[in-house]
Amino acid sequence: MFIMDVPYIPAQQTPIVLAQATAPVVTPQPDYILNACKETESTGDPRSAMRGIDPAGMFAAYLENHSQRLVDMEMLASIKTTLLQGTQHGKIFAEVDNTGLTSYHYDPTPDYIGNDRAIFQAEFEGKVYKIVLELRVFLMVNEYEPTCPEPTLIKVKKPSTGSSGYDLNSITVTFADLDGGAIGLTNANGITLDTNAAGHNWFIDPTPWDNSEYLPTSNPYEWVAKEGTAAYGKMDMLSKK
Repeated sequence: MFIMDVPYIPAQQTPIVLAQATAPVVTPQPDYILNACKETESTGDPRSAMRGIDPAGMFAAYLENHSQRLVDMEMLASIKTTLLQGTQHGKIFAEVDNTGLTSYHYDPTPDYIGNDRAIFQAEFEGKVYKIVLELRVFLMVNEYEPTCPEPTLIKVKKPSTGSSGYDLNSITVTFADLDGGAIGLTNANGITLDTNAAGHNWFIDPTPWDNSEYLPTSNPYEWVAKEGTAAYGKMDMLSKK
């Protein structure tokens, strides 16, 4: 027979863990969507300027170029940015400098070449902006032959019904045999897609951001499906290939 030697802990010193349920974080619906693009490299120091991501600066530059507004440090500091969705082929990490400004850096998966995406939220002058940033990862960026398009800003139309500003319950998606070569139609109540994509059949991409089923062309905005893949000869709603 033996007795285990267990140290005595007075009751008042016994650690107690308290758990409290927290309310889910609700992301406000954006007033605008800014589509932006940045070229980056898969090698080098993650903290280099080439790996830097500046959503506030991109937003401010758009305002300066399209709204004729002068961007200064005070205005830049007033733009509050938040990372909503990280990348799939790497990591994004944030740093706060001595002035309180937050900078982001992108560290792609080693040897990854292709496209990636991150989504940020910017709040400025009472408006919410969703920044969808496409990252084009190269082995080495050719600064003399840029591939990124100019950023575009889209105003989001918010219906007056629904607690979030959108009445999604009123929108229906149906399938039907549409006339001719039509693959889809929209009306006030919903969306109708052709049953077999006008004879091409639909391709639903399980990995929409890595382009593994596609090959680049001389046009940086146009890709074609690889022969032998599930996408070949089908309609994917994005490239129309």
